[in-house]
Amino acid sequence: MYDRYKPFWAKNKMMSNSCREINSIEPIEVGYLKINVFHNVFGTPIADAFVRVSKLTISGYYRETGTGIFLDTKTTDENGSVPIFVLPVLTNENETYNVSVQNSDFCPAYIFDVPIYLGITTTYDVYMHHYSADESAMNYHFILQPKIPGRETTPGLF
Repeated sequence: MYDRYKPFWAKNKMMSNSCREINSIEPIEVGYLKINVFHNVFGTPIADAFVRVSKLTISGYYRETGTGIFLDTKTTDENGSVPIFVLPVLTNENETYNVSVQNSDFCPAYIFDVPIYLGITTTYDVYMHHYSADESAMNYHFILQPKIPGRETTPGLF
């Protein structure tokens, strides 16, 4: 008589009859993302840049549709840094993290397919180009390089 109200297990998660997750057996695995923003010519930090992290999920038989959600937004300080983003490690190959960096005086920068690893801080230094009065200047150029701890390289060594 009351069996229809009992929770049940589905894919290692406790579910209710209304298909809502009650709790998970597996802990959420998280990684960290650090973003630093600099001027591309002078190398000086850019304050008040708007950094937005989003998650894109691709679906469909031919991967023809996608759904994006904004996860978090932060603003850079006077050192060009934002507080570290804490993000869940993605386990689905059809999900990616994307980052956009915007400032009113600079061309926007976009980072696609940002890797997040369990317990590791991935660092991106974004060098933004100042808007130019020259019509031939590119409005999307930016330089990015991921830094993974233990894998630093020095210039000239391969």
